[in-house]
Amino acid sequence: MNLPDDMFRQELLPYLIVQDIVNLDNACMNHKYRSQLLEKISGVILLGDKDKYIKASFFKWLGIRRIYFIKMYFEFNDDNTFLSSMENDYIDHFRYTKHLQSLKIIDGSIKDKITDASIISISTHCSGLQSLILKGCRRITDASIISMSNHCTGLQSIYLRGCRQISDASIISISTHCTGLQLLNLDCCSEISDASIISISTHCTGLQSLNLHYCHKITDASIISISSHCSGLQSLKLQGCHHLSDASIISISTLCTGLQLLDLRGCRQNQITDASIISISTHCSGLQSLYLVSCGQITDTSIISISTHCSGLQSLYLVTCGQITDVSIISISTHCTGLQSLNLESCRQITDVSIISISIYCTGLQSLNLSSCDQISDASIISISENYTGLEELYVSFTSITDASLIAIAKNCTGLQLLRTFGCDGLSSYKLRHRFKSVSELRAELMSIYPSLQK
Repeated sequence: MNLPDDMFRQELLPYLIVQDIVNLDNACMNHKYRSQLLEKISGVILLGDKDKYIKASFFKWLGIRRIYFIKMYFEFNDDNTFLSSMENDYIDHFRYTKHLQSLKIIDGSIKDKITDASIISISTHCSGLQSLILKGCRRITDASIISMSNHCTGLQSIYLRGCRQISDASIISISTHCTGLQLLNLDCCSEISDASIISISTHCTGLQSLNLHYCHKITDASIISISSHCSGLQSLKLQGCHHLSDASIISISTLCTGLQLLDLRGCRQNQITDASIISISTHCSGLQSLYLVSCGQITDTSIISISTHCSGLQSLYLVTCGQITDVSIISISTHCTGLQSLNLESCRQITDVSIISISIYCTGLQSLNLSSCDQISDASIISISENYTGLEELYVSFTSITDASLIAIAKNCTGLQLLRTFGCDGLSSYKLRHRFKSVSELRAELMSIYPSLQK
């Protein structure tokens, strides 16, 4: 314990995670230097390990020793006994979180353990909070979020996925108090209406990322207002927003030209047409990810335009876009050679011709979904296996492949982490119509059928 205090506290301690501190304490439990250790760690500010959740036992331990965090992650499930403690004595220990900048709470319990009392207490102690993630906190009401917005005015990122009791009152309060907001995720907050988003657009003009998945009340009025005031928007997710039309997307494309991600999955198929996608392609040339699902009015004209103007495209989903043909995918293959993820599930006009072209030109592809593309045969998969040695995910359920495809995959795609082959009637055994989590698992099944493969 002869390391200079300044060096110990500034150069070493902040980079340790909770478990490291516990291990240090345990190591000195019966040692004469333990009192010195406790003195040295008192008041230290840890950067935190945001990828590992903090157990209840650690939380009280930290509070007693006055160890501060910049980042905290709590996860609650039905095996976690944190319910009563969170609402009583532990909640008092949030007074030690005055330096907290990032907080993530996931409530995966059946009983919905996180309530307003917890969040309100956090908000009053953590005025420097910049990032808030509340996932699945179904008991949280407007009282929590209004308190957060009043006390934590420096919030830049707010994630409220599955907080179903949150209404416009919360979001309007956020908009007026947290004007520096850059990211807002309201996934499955079904009570949110245009009033919230219009207020956000008016006050939070620096917004860069907006997720409105399954916010069914949202209409063109919200998106047009966002486009008019938040010109720096980079990511827009609108999955399941059924009341949107071309007017929204055309407005976004012309005013938010830096858009990098657009998700239109599940928007009503007759509302979004080629006019939207062509406008996106011509104005947002930096687009990297485009998600279209059940957009029945989208044709080859849109995708050819995307491929021509957005050559940096990395992810493309065209699930159940029934008018898409090989012409689109061949154009994507020759122009967007950096493509990493392609999902063509249920695009029944796609044939081997376009997939072979993809396999030749887009050699960095990591994920490919051809499920229910019933014209896909061994020719596609064998070509893919020969060119995509780094392929990680492949979905070929309900295609016309045979055992030859799987043998080629097992031989060449050594890094494959997921393979789905359900409903492939051309496979010789029902055991091959399965979900494989690795190439070794696939090889083992093939060798039980073809012993000669072992040689």
